[in-house]
Amino acid sequence: MNLSAVLFWAGFIACASGSACPYELMRRAGLLSAEDAAKFDAVKRDASAAGVLLEAHQQRTEAGPEPKPALVGIRKRDGILDLPLGGGLCKFAYTSTIHLSAQLTRAVNGVLQPLSGVLAGIDVPTPQPQGLVLIPGDDPKHQFQAPGPTDVRGICPTLNALANHGYISRDGVTSFAEAANAVQTGYGFDYSLSVFLSALGLLAGGDLASGKYTIGGADARVPNTLGPALGLDKHGVFEIDGSITREDVYFGNNANFLLQRWEEYVNISKTYGNFNMQMQADDNGYRYDISRETNPEFFAGAIWFAVSHAERVFVYEGLANGTTQSNADYANVAPFFLDERFPEQWFRRGIPFTLAQAFMEAGNMFLSNPRELGGNQGVGNFVPLGGQNISALSLAELGCFLMENVLDIIPNQLDQEDEALANAVLGFAKGVMAPFFVDDGYFNCDLSNFAKPGENAGVVTGPTNGDPSVASSGSPVNGSYPGIGVITPDSEPS
Repeated sequence: MNLSAVLFWAGFIACASGSACPYELMRRAGLLSAEDAAKFDAVKRDASAAGVLLEAHQQRTEAGPEPKPALVGIRKRDGILDLPLGGGLCKFAYTSTIHLSAQLTRAVNGVLQPLSGVLAGIDVPTPQPQGLVLIPGDDPKHQFQAPGPTDVRGICPTLNALANHGYISRDGVTSFAEAANAVQTGYGFDYSLSVFLSALGLLAGGDLASGKYTIGGADARVPNTLGPALGLDKHGVFEIDGSITREDVYFGNNANFLLQRWEEYVNISKTYGNFNMQMQADDNGYRYDISRETNPEFFAGAIWFAVSHAERVFVYEGLANGTTQSNADYANVAPFFLDERFPEQWFRRGIPFTLAQAFMEAGNMFLSNPRELGGNQGVGNFVPLGGQNISALSLAELGCFLMENVLDIIPNQLDQEDEALANAVLGFAKGVMAPFFVDDGYFNCDLSNFAKPGENAGVVTGPTNGDPSVASSGSPVNGSYPGIGVITPDSEPS
């Protein structure tokens, strides 16, 4: 301990013990901080407390200074943060002298900060407790309830299960913060991955001003403040060609659960004994091949790469029982797809699954069974996507590739001619999503040129005639639904 610190604490303790000094005057004048005033009063009540305070101060001094928070986000070429509508991650700069227990109390990747301007009404997610926990356990608020006739369910079995158990609103109308917090709580995904997924959902089909979106189709309970809020079922973002259990939009309703596809998916898993990574790679390649051979409008671009692999990664990383994390077997996976509920005696992950891990797993899956990016201009006329050869990229570079193209894969929100909307979307992407990809120790993307929507922005694909979309639970989005699987004649061989 240096001399100045010794003199400060000696004087502080002497004053508290009754000697004449300025600290008593400072206490009366309110010039001591609340923390120092409390310490001063504690020593006045009991002089023995002085030794405890002195020792605690010495330990902190020896451990090094407290970590200072830093705001992380995209920086312009001149080094200035580029957060036009707020956000960014509040991150602590750790040193080797900071005790591990202190580090573990903070979110490693940083905590999202409030948004401003037109986005000021959006609540931001917060880090949730993690660890091996029985879900839903005996918590009366989270027991399974089948959805009612006005409850929205959609294409994602994990979100449907969260709604059926009340981790998000049971009506299926959720928000950016609620969904991100629920994914952390229900599945043990970490803060970075949960925030990124919910942010993509909001951009894909929600109302940016309020932060609301539905886990199914468009709904009057979600306003259209800045643009059409079409929900997660809309083709082109979370719903893609070649998905696990849904039909390509060209052939019909892209939201119906297809029992035939599920059975084919299960049959592939039997070859490997469970729903592991290689099984998922095989299924993904099979779906791609079928769609490319039969769908004249099949398209596999950046969003196909991200979603087709990520949705399969989440099956074995998110749905396996946390007590046997490496075994994503039928008993634990099937209830999510068929009943949209948590299995009996199901534990979430004990170790949180991160955004970087998700990209690494998705990249490894792609590289184990790669397919060419591009699209059909009629059956038999596949046109490769020009530009980057993603097979040659590192796993971290694949993550940067997706982030650099994210404004091209959220077509429902953007309109090239609506500058206010484009600025809102850009501000959200810069403030909420991009910070997880810069100065993070893994991706470290250079996003200084991340400036505006690309040429694909504003293109709305898929049917717009209001056809009903339904989940495997049978809950309608816009109409009644009698059973679990819909297999249309033109979907063969699925």
